[in-house]
Amino acid sequence: MAAAFLRNARTFHAMAWTESDRSGRRSAYPCAIAIELGLKAYLLHRGFSDDWNRTHLRHDLRKALRCARLAGLRDMPVGLAELAAVLGPLYASGDLRSGAVEPELTISLEAADRVISRFLDGVEIAIGMEGGAGP
Repeated sequence: MAAAFLRNARTFHAMAWTESDRSGRRSAYPCAIAIELGLKAYLLHRGFSDDWNRTHLRHDLRKALRCARLAGLRDMPVGLAELAAVLGPLYASGDLRSGAVEPELTISLEAADRVISRFLDGVEIAIGMEGGAGP
């Protein structure tokens, strides 16, 4: 199941950056989903159940990031915690999905793209996927 979550994370990450209008408003929602699925892929690999993740973490990116760190996820790219801090509350509240707000990112969209890509690469290595998890 962890591999499926990671594949889905890669798909949402790709969706965020295929938009012709690369705005924070349009890219933020699929980026938040990619981060959530990447973190949950790692947690599934470490033995946390999907039900546990759904019940205890829900869509809280900051809580999921803390949990993944406590479960042993290391070498996360600089900027991931900042993205989780900015996107997390807006994602959990539904504001990103509705497009009601444009998050005020502390890094450029291009840097956010690289951070998420490196994060997902790190999760892939951590869970030992062979042959990549790309879409």
